Amino acid sequence: MTEGPSYGPDDLVRGLSLPRRVGLLVAGLGGLAAAVTIGLLLATEPDELPLRTRIAFVAMIGIGMAWAGFAGWALARRPLFAADRVIAAWLAVTFSALMTVGMVTIAVMRAGPAGVLTVGGLGVSLTVVGGMLLVRARAYRKALLTRRHELERRNG
Repeated sequence: MTEGPSYGPDDLVRGLSLPRRVGLLVAGLGGLAAAVTIGLLLATEPDELPLRTRIAFVAMIGIGMAWAGFAGWALARRPLFAADRVIAAWLAVTFSALMTVGMVTIAVMRAGPAGVLTVGGLGVSLTVVGGMLLVRARAYRKALLTRRHELERRNG
């Protein structure tokens, strides 16, 4: 038996597992498909859309492109040391919070208190879940980096 592990620090987190690669590919393609579809809708609309609709479409295109860009970056770069999880969680928190603000704003103008509470509750729930994922991703990244430093010290 050997004293230390048979792998070095870089081997610890070199690649992404197949399920994570598939998940990133689905997120990237989904974001790209949404951005392209909404962009085509915006470009082919025969009449001029109201300003708030155009703003919403541009925001959704930006969100889709952000997810596509993130997925491309994460699939192309190694080792990640769980940075991809932290970035994905930040994207989820940011976009959930923006969506909540947008939905509540629309509900205040168009719906009654029940509508505001409904969309506000949904948005806050999604933002809280994103926040929990962010806390978890940061802890996982910290554990990996601690383990990497430990292996580097041990291997010289």
